Amino acid sequence: MNACFFEFYVSRRQILNKFLIMLLIFFLTFSSCEKNSKQIHIAIIGKADNSYWNEVKVGSEIAGKNFGIDIDFYVPPKDDPAWQIRKLEQVISDSIDGVAVAASDPKSITSLMSGIMKSDIPCIAIDSDVPKGRHVYIGTRHYYAGQQSAEAMMELLDPGSEIGIITDPSVPDFLQSIQGFKDMFTENKGFKISKILEKDYRTIQPEDIETWIGNSRANLEVNGIFCVSDSIGLATAKTIEKMGKSGQIKIVCIGESMEIMKLVKQDIVQVAISRRPYRLGYSSVIVLQNMIKAGINDTLMILPKSEMIELGVITVTPANIDDYKNQLLKWGIKAEF
Repeated sequence: MNACFFEFYVSRRQILNKFLIMLLIFFLTFSSCEKNSKQIHIAIIGKADNSYWNEVKVGSEIAGKNFGIDIDFYVPPKDDPAWQIRKLEQVISDSIDGVAVAASDPKSITSLMSGIMKSDIPCIAIDSDVPKGRHVYIGTRHYYAGQQSAEAMMELLDPGSEIGIITDPSVPDFLQSIQGFKDMFTENKGFKISKILEKDYRTIQPEDIETWIGNSRANLEVNGIFCVSDSIGLATAKTIEKMGKSGQIKIVCIGESMEIMKLVKQDIVQVAISRRPYRLGYSSVIVLQNMIKAGINDTLMILPKSEMIELGVITVTPANIDDYKNQLLKWGIKAEF
């Protein structure tokens, strides 16, 4: 994996979505000149209090400042579908102008979001799609993040290498990432997925991973490990360090926490797949403001027929991590790695 891959991916895959955001900003500016302006109040409900959602918050607040929008940003201490439902009911009762929801459990919140749509309140899903409960979905397709992780892994390993996966099967987003990862290797017969560890991502410990890999340190069964989350990636990195195999067993991790980026900087984690949380927050505010000022249907007319805005990913490696850090600093994010 090298910097050329990173630049190629950004320039080719994301140019359409950059164009869509620019078009939305232009459309918003034009429409706001024709309608009476009023202070807009938007609520964003995230999944948990962690670095990912902190970065989404920064993006939404910068957009709010740029466009003069009041932003209420809410997250529970940890994933809590019941908390999200209560919070969504609360913000709607407060006569919010628009809402973005990152559903921890899309099925449990679909009917409530669908009711908001029927009330003609702009309602968008972010990070996790709620197909029957939103006007638009904004985020990274988790299946695609899995595909990009597989491409990164193939860049790191020689054909014939053994690959392991660590995941939590109870999380729908993880299942999509794993499917994308596996499908890429179905098309590339030179690699083999030989071991899969399934465990609650919130409780996984290095000891679990060491047992899974095998206690024979001289003849390890895996050459690379794919981790579907920051917490799993951190536990895996600690395990590999403890076993004295840093750099020998390659790690590809979906995640963008500062802890993961420190490990990329040290080349303990070879690839981190960033889901662009800052842009998620910023784009959500732009889309909601367009719907509020220009109208839901008029906004949908300039979006893809799928009513989805895919933000893509950034493949972060030791070769390009300084560029990635500089971009975060420009956005006002404390990049401590």
